[in-house]
Amino acid sequence: MTQEVSLWLVPQPGDSIYLKEIINQLAAQYQAPQFSPHVTVAGRLQVSDQFQAQLSDLAFTTPILQLQTQGLDHSSELFRTVYICTSLADQLVTLRQRVYALWPENIAKPFMPHISFIYKKLTAPERQAIIQGLSVKETFIFDTLTVVQPQQQGDWTALETWQKLEHWHLANQAAFEVNN
Repeated sequence: MTQEVSLWLVPQPGDSIYLKEIINQLAAQYQAPQFSPHVTVAGRLQVSDQFQAQLSDLAFTTPILQLQTQGLDHSSELFRTVYICTSLADQLVTLRQRVYALWPENIAKPFMPHISFIYKKLTAPERQAIIQGLSVKETFIFDTLTVVQPQQQGDWTALETWQKLEHWHLANQAAFEVNN
């Protein structure tokens, strides 16, 4: 049996607090839902019921990732209303390839790693105004792999029902420091 999940990279606590403050401020200002900061590694992924062991092994062998900010952008797409474009780091690409190798029946869509700030249909001038009012740091560190699922299978637009099913810390901090 399979289920549909999304696989996220979650930032370390300091970066998570920094991003969550921006997300919450925009949510309040535009009456939009609040959500946890993340980079989606694989969205709407069909996985087997035994995905925990496979993802635990994957997280254990994936180093903590440092992603560079590549600028701010916006779109009319709900899940990329206003966002940070992040670098396409080799380790991030490798992680994504390994995820799809675990469940090859899933077709990988084009990958555009990003950190969203708001999920709401806004006009282009509204989105541009948000970008002009933002100033973000240059680097974010991601140390956790998280599996998320909506309460009703496939209903990803019901953000308030998203549930974190499980999470794993990536390779230890010492390994991160040695690699940087």
